[in-house]
Amino acid sequence: MNLLLSSLAVVAFVVLVLLLLALLVLMVYRRRRSNVSRNAVGQQAHGMGGHAGADGKDVQFRMQGERGAGGPVYGDVLCGDGVYLPKVWESDYHTSFDGRWIRTGAYGGGTPCLIDRKSLRSWNLTTAEVSALDSVHWRLPRWSEVSANRQRQMEDGQQVFTDAAFDEWLKDNVEGAAQALVAVRDLWVPADQVPSEDGQQAPALTQPDETPVKLSMQRHWPASLRTQRRPLEPVLRPRWKLLFGETPQPWAVDEHTELVWREDGQAFAFYGTSAAESEQMPDTALIVWSAQHGWLHWDAPAPADRKSWRIGISVAGDASVTKSVVPVLRWDGDTLLQRMEVDTPELERLHDGQQIHSAMDGVDGCVTHSRDGRVRLQKIPRTMFLWRRHLAKPELWQAYSAPVAGKPLCWTLVKEAADETGATPAYQLEWGESRLSGLWELEHVVVQGRWAVLLQHGASPLRGEKNTVQIWDGAQLQTLSLPWPVARLRPVPSSSGNTAPRVQLLAIAACAASNGSDPSTGLWRWHLQPPTANFLGRAGWEACYAVRDAAPDALGHWHVQPGWREVEQIQHPCADGDYVWRQQKAGEVMWWFGGLHKEANNQWSPDLPRGEGVAVTRHGAVLCGTGPSACPHPGGEGWVVLELVARSEHEPHHWKLHWLQPAMHEVHTLALRAYLPMLQSWDGVGLHWYEGEPTVDGAAADTGAASKAKGPELQTVSWSQWIDAKVEVLYEGPEGLWMRKEDMRYAENILARDDWPWKRIKTAAAAQI
Repeated sequence: MNLLLSSLAVVAFVVLVLLLLALLVLMVYRRRRSNVSRNAVGQQAHGMGGHAGADGKDVQFRMQGERGAGGPVYGDVLCGDGVYLPKVWESDYHTSFDGRWIRTGAYGGGTPCLIDRKSLRSWNLTTAEVSALDSVHWRLPRWSEVSANRQRQMEDGQQVFTDAAFDEWLKDNVEGAAQALVAVRDLWVPADQVPSEDGQQAPALTQPDETPVKLSMQRHWPASLRTQRRPLEPVLRPRWKLLFGETPQPWAVDEHTELVWREDGQAFAFYGTSAAESEQMPDTALIVWSAQHGWLHWDAPAPADRKSWRIGISVAGDASVTKSVVPVLRWDGDTLLQRMEVDTPELERLHDGQQIHSAMDGVDGCVTHSRDGRVRLQKIPRTMFLWRRHLAKPELWQAYSAPVAGKPLCWTLVKEAADETGATPAYQLEWGESRLSGLWELEHVVVQGRWAVLLQHGASPLRGEKNTVQIWDGAQLQTLSLPWPVARLRPVPSSSGNTAPRVQLLAIAACAASNGSDPSTGLWRWHLQPPTANFLGRAGWEACYAVRDAAPDALGHWHVQPGWREVEQIQHPCADGDYVWRQQKAGEVMWWFGGLHKEANNQWSPDLPRGEGVAVTRHGAVLCGTGPSACPHPGGEGWVVLELVARSEHEPHHWKLHWLQPAMHEVHTLALRAYLPMLQSWDGVGLHWYEGEPTVDGAAADTGAASKAKGPELQTVSWSQWIDAKVEVLYEGPEGLWMRKEDMRYAENILARDDWPWKRIKTAAAAQI
């Protein structure tokens, strides 16, 4: 009996498995039949209605903006049949069920339109017409009558439009007439979005009569605009292929290209790009043709290196480029002189940072300060030089500087850069008939036309090795004594707009752990270590750069300048840069350094108050986190220093007034509400201040132009108010500093600065004893 039951169970299990397999086979068969039917309908629609698929999947929105960067996302729409919309908003365009119809809205001030990919027509719509079209969106005609499937899309007695029925609906509901899409190569573009450059004619070429070839130009097009990331880019920025007679040459130019001919007419040079097919726009190259050597080209602007800098082609007609009599390209006998320019290095903050950025556009620099400390800006001059291109030796790299003491310096490449971070090529350096000993980097700055600031090749600053900065004056080299490695050089703007009066050094002043840096705070708050190989060579540690000036004295001897300037009056809350104020009668000095504006970036923002600074007095009292405005006590009993605590919307901001008393080792603090408090004076009545205007120009303030207007209303912090002030005790710290408890952790970084305006506190105290 048990055996019979077991046999029946096995048979039942086998039958069940067979039934499941049969059901699975049936489902696969029906799916295949469905796919075959759908493909047949799609092929029929393809044959009747154009070049698109029946499911609309060939309509691609290609994002150009950044998602999550704020605001709607925009892009373009490219369809498989070449219908192209240059700019649409992702949330403001719609397609029909099978992708035949595309409708865009009015977002961003655009004109709504409807596009029929089958008939290649478009209609401009009004807002009311868009609403009417939305109500029949599901009824828009399909690519073919077969794909419409009218029996299954009935709703309230309505069905999908036929082409003829929808044409009648358009006549009744849309006022504007249909416009045919315009063919732009292999694209179909709405007529009002076709660039005017599509029909641009070839520019004329000037050439001497004695040239052995006759040049002309022909419009250069890629094989297909549909494969381009920006399909209309070749239309908007035409490129022209050079022709020798009727023979195409391998180079293309734009309408602004100028051919620079040699005097004998046997060679010419220009900037162009390769005419070969490429998915990306090819880089601009220097191209030379000569009857003797044929085609030559230099694709790279300089020998390859691993340094954090850029060398670019000096553009003609750029107003921000320092005035130069040297043209962009010029023949010197059989050689060609190519004008180049070096980038302007920037840090992520005004005076310090951990990253060097290369800026090829004009960068503002501080040419001087007004008496109240606000900056006067001017474009930093660019360092330019010439490559001498030898047609017989195209592999030779030879560069010439601007004149130094009457003659240019000449660099000749002798050694390629090593494959390591920060490595640069090595050059021999000559000045006239004199050869400077050793190997040199190409980076340099010419100062006042009399000196050249040079970097000697060899040491690697990014590995903690101290490199050598040399000054050449046409007679001898002078070594600039430095306490830290130098990564880059930068000219300083002059008030006359001529050559740089001095040079700025981007020095590696310290290094910090990657997880211990906060760009929104002053560098003195970070955990810093000296820039040695012990730290820079370890993972997780990064260089900290600081900008320092170097200049010659009256005797022509070069020195690194202190990071501060001397002042003689109360500084504006928006004053920038470190300063020292010496009170000779009271025997007191205050040094303020390290300030930032609230954006903590490398924009000057002259109307933003500075904060995050450190105030240090001659007697060792320290107050961290303050702004630049400070007023001395009339009796020599310390300083009042302003601190911006928090900004408020539509109401006065929150400030603090700190009375720093070095003799008493105390800080008295009062709260203050104001938009921009301007400290005026301190007398027997109290501390006087008024509401200032941050947009008043510093130059006008110096000349007294602001005083011609009605004077501001003075407000007073009386002596009696200080009775209720909060009192904090200063405790003795290292080397004679007196600090609040919360500031003690910054003492080591403050003492590590190399530009103290006086001898260290501890040393001075020992001398007095």
